[in-house]
Parts: sequence; C-alpha cells; structure tokens
Amino acid sequence: MKTWLIAVALGFAAVASVVGVGCGGDGEEGPSATATPVDRATLEDMLSRMIITVEDLPAGFALQDPGEQFTDNEEAVEVDPTGQLATLSRLDEWGRLLGYRAAYMTNDPIGTYMQGGIATITVSVSIFETAEGAEASLEWGRGVANDPAQAASMVPGVLTLETEPMSFPSIGDEMLAGKYTGTIRPQGMDVEIDVDFVAHVVAFRQDRVVAQLLVSAIGGAEPGQEVEDMVRLLDERITEVIE
Repeated sequence: MKTWLIAVALGFAAVASVVGVGCGGDGEEGPSATATPVDRATLEDMLSRMIITVEDLPAGFALQDPGEQFTDNEEAVEVDPTGQLATLSRLDEWGRLLGYRAAYMTNDPIGTYMQGGIATITVSVSIFETAEGAEASLEWGRGVANDPAQAASMVPGVLTLETEPMSFPSIGDEMLAGKYTGTIRPQGMDVEIDVDFVAHVVAFRQDRVVAQLLVSAIGGAEPGQEVEDMVRLLDERITEVIE
C-alpha cells in the first residue's frame, strides 16, 4: 500500500512544480531579471528560514525520499514530464535563483485509504532575482491552473482531472488557489490501482519569492483548515526573511 502511495505522491509533486515554478508549457517569456544574483549559501540560508517542516505539519506525516532538496534550475526541471529544455529556458528568463521542495506522506496509508484523510503534503519555495520575474512565473502558473488539459499533461499517471478556482483568504502580494479532483493510476507498479483524490493547491508571491503548497486527500476526504494554517505559516516566515 505504501509503495503505490509514494508513486501517487510523486505524481502530485509534479502538480506542485507546475504552479508558480513554471515547469512545462509552451515557452512563453516573462520579463528579464536584472538584479545582481545572491550567492548560493545565502540563498540556502534564506530558504531554510522560510520553509515549513514536518514539525509544522499535522501529526502522522513523514518526509519522503529524497528528502528536503534545494534545487537550481537544472534540478527543478527534472520532474517536468513535458520537456526540460523549454522549461529551463523559461526559468532562466524569469531569473529563478534557487528553490526548495519537499514531499510528506501519511504514516498510515491503509487507514487513510480506507477511512479517508490527508495522504500527501508537498511544499515548494523559489527565490527570483526580481519581483517581476516571480510575478511572471506565478502568472504562467495561473494559466496552467485554468486549463485542465494542460494541467493533466503534467501529472504522470493521471486518468481524469477536473480543476476549479477555490475561495481562499488573500495571502502575499498576489496568489492563486485551486481545487483538483480526479483519478490517478500510479506508474511503475506490478498491478493497476486507480486512486481517487481531491487536492488543494495554493501558490502565492511575496516580493521576489513564490511559494506553493499542495495538500491531497484520498478515500473520499477533502483537505480542510490545515491548508490555510500551513499557507499562513509559510507567508509569515517568508515575510520575516525578506523584510
């Protein structure tokens, strides 16, 4: 049971990469960044102080391999199923400097599947050279979020996917929030297992930082108040670092 849920988590990680990081798509260009880049050690320190960790999550979750990752642009596009070269060009054009991502999974996948509950939580934060570059990235993600066919193309193993805007309190300088409902068939399994899911995705920009949170539920459940609580915590920590 845990093996296929890990495969589901990897599929959802692709969704998180889509929104606000700019993976996939048709090569639309954003504004060029002109600010002087910051060295990697400083960027990693900034990201380390922005992120939420397993201690911040509801009880019963564990960090999944490969663990917490700092990602440059080449590493960020490795999870993009639609074409890495175009994505890399776009990230460079937007001036993405460095990012962070981590995926967490429930410690009780069988109980979650049978009784319903939160299965995976994926968090991602990226720092850009300029606020304009970060804004362009989020706007590209907004276009994907509003196009079910394009969004579905970025989730390995997805069979059906419906998207709709989601009401959410205002966070950061600008934001988007969406609800994804569908069925995913984890890839690389010896048997075929179709898993129905409901995922809430929230992405927001604070100055030159874009953060994304994806919370997915299975077994007939739907994410709840924990989504807003985690997003607000992300926003508070990002604000503290960039002020």
